[in-house]
Amino acid sequence: MITFYAAVGCYRVKNENGKKSVYIQKLGKLHPISIPEFAIWSSLLWEVMTYDELKAAYQEIMGQQTGPVPDFDQLLLLLSKRKLILSGLGYTGVDALYRMLADAFVVPYRVSAPRKAWCLLRLLMSGKLQMSGVAAAARKRRLTDKEQRVLQLIEQTPLSTAELVRCFDCDIQDVSTPEKVIAGIYSDQGSTQKCIANEEVHSPNTNVVLEAVSNLYLGRQVILEIPC
Repeated sequence: MITFYAAVGCYRVKNENGKKSVYIQKLGKLHPISIPEFAIWSSLLWEVMTYDELKAAYQEIMGQQTGPVPDFDQLLLLLSKRKLILSGLGYTGVDALYRMLADAFVVPYRVSAPRKAWCLLRLLMSGKLQMSGVAAAARKRRLTDKEQRVLQLIEQTPLSTAELVRCFDCDIQDVSTPEKVIAGIYSDQGSTQKCIANEEVHSPNTNVVLEAVSNLYLGRQVILEIPC
């Protein structure tokens, strides 16, 4: 069995009473986060890691911190309960990836962001937070036809990975209104997001969409969101 982890949302820096604080923004709502939690979350931003990889990244970052280091497993559980990170368990990597992404909404990310969120974390841990010189443009690369198709769909409305597979299956191009989403994706009476996720796992387009979504996520062109 293998478990994959990824980050939910993006981060925002707020100036509060002359002090800058970091929050995780998920579905437009800001969630406070501690520095040890941010060490885990930032390691996963635009990355997909196994448990061992994530724990090693956390220990490396927190090794720079003086004093006791909070327990990794407790923080991971807390972040999972708060739905600030995603996880998927499967017998194969593809299965674990689908279980992690099936219900996650894929959202375009257009704002330039720091090359690595842990750069911000290091500034926080050192007591400094100078954002000048940290920001860098997202990676630029040539998109495949499938990645462009995913972007064209989610730029109309955020869609889950399972919904994107359904769009590929049914050749749905227009999801610009809720009515068109329902008519195209949820045309069967009683169909739900969970039903679609269970059905699309067997689609011949599942691997195609998983690859496209993963590449866009790793390329920092989309973020992942999930309802509370």
